[in-house]
Amino acid sequence: MKKIVLTLPGFILIFTLQAQVRIKPLAQTGYDKRISDYISGMRVVDTHEHLEDQAAWIKPGKLDFMLLLQHYAYDDIRSAGMPKQTFNKLLTDSLTVMEKWNILKPFWEATSNTAYCRAALLTADKLFDVRDLNETTVVDLSAKIKKAYQKEWYNEVLFKKCKLDFMLVDDDNSMLADPVQFKHVKRFGEFIFAVSAQKIETIAREQNTPIRTLDDFVTALGVSFHKAMDHNNVAVKIGVAYERDLFFEDVTKEKADEVFRRIMALPAGSVLKYNGSEIKPLQDYMVHRILDLCKATDTPVEFHTGLQAGDGNYIDNSNPTHLTNLFLKYRDVKFILFHGGYPFGGELAAVAKGFKNVYIDMCWLYIISPSYSERYLHEWLETVPASKIMAFGGDFRNVENIYGHLLFAKQIVTKVLTEKVRDGYFSEGEALKIAQMILHDNAVRILNLGKR
Repeated sequence: MKKIVLTLPGFILIFTLQAQVRIKPLAQTGYDKRISDYISGMRVVDTHEHLEDQAAWIKPGKLDFMLLLQHYAYDDIRSAGMPKQTFNKLLTDSLTVMEKWNILKPFWEATSNTAYCRAALLTADKLFDVRDLNETTVVDLSAKIKKAYQKEWYNEVLFKKCKLDFMLVDDDNSMLADPVQFKHVKRFGEFIFAVSAQKIETIAREQNTPIRTLDDFVTALGVSFHKAMDHNNVAVKIGVAYERDLFFEDVTKEKADEVFRRIMALPAGSVLKYNGSEIKPLQDYMVHRILDLCKATDTPVEFHTGLQAGDGNYIDNSNPTHLTNLFLKYRDVKFILFHGGYPFGGELAAVAKGFKNVYIDMCWLYIISPSYSERYLHEWLETVPASKIMAFGGDFRNVENIYGHLLFAKQIVTKVLTEKVRDGYFSEGEALKIAQMILHDNAVRILNLGKR
């Protein structure tokens, strides 16, 4: 018995080392550093941001350490119990930096373990040389942030430090108008969530054309669509998983028209519930019309799948498998599925593997969970053509957190590809080629960035 106990660990180690399939011979010494150096120095395409113009941040109460905790870190701070009104007060100039910290401290101690908050720490370290967030550092960090905005900070962070060639900004933002570096993605939510006659009339006024019938409404959608594509928009975004499920039936025009006429007949001030079954046929019909336009113009369409920010959401609404009927009907449309489908990584792999027109976008994913990102990037590289994976989108409103998120992404991509070479699944050359594809070249090709 004693002999068996002593040899069992060795048996387990041998079994573990042989568990991974080896395709390629052992890499030459130093491959890990060469892969790391290559990815660290790469130019990148950022596929998804909500970036606001630099001038939007130069306002009272904006430029202090709380800048790094806005957006996603807030979700975890709220989850730990901070009331929304308290957090909003921390974003004003009604308190000093230290007063803000004293209010935040217990919530920071409760949440600093999450990836949202760890990303803020990494950003403070690598961008401002501040290695922790506490009562001894927040004043210095705040001063450094404020000083940074006295120069061309966006240019320095995005194009010198992040080395971005392109950035896609969600919805039109005229303040980020450089047509070469900033591309835009358009939502048409006003056509999906037209729940009242007043909302439809607003669209009619904007186009200076009456909308009285469903045909008029579809024509107005076409006008808005082509106008957007003529103004540096390279894709369409459908983010309705926050409000409803992603199953869009191919309803008849007659059924959609019944809903449209009912909306137009509503008394002033009345609406159909935007997430109710009553309006769903019209919503489904208009999503199909958006996809018709995407097909006719070779415009990719992006869908929010997986985790929804904030609270009170139904996660099953955003399961990527709900979209299968669209993949089948619109085989010539590129469907880009966002956020690694978290937590539906296996389902996402299945649809991306099974449909040539479905692509994976890992935007937001690394700060949701680094380990999920690592685990599923491993799996996706074993199941899905590497040409269908886009590996970075920061999904932030400010450049500081974009930079921190990119550091997360490059670390994880480096780790996964290094392990694949170590295990003999890829050669070193293959790993470098795949890094170039998933962090840059795939996005340029899939999103037609060289054509617009």
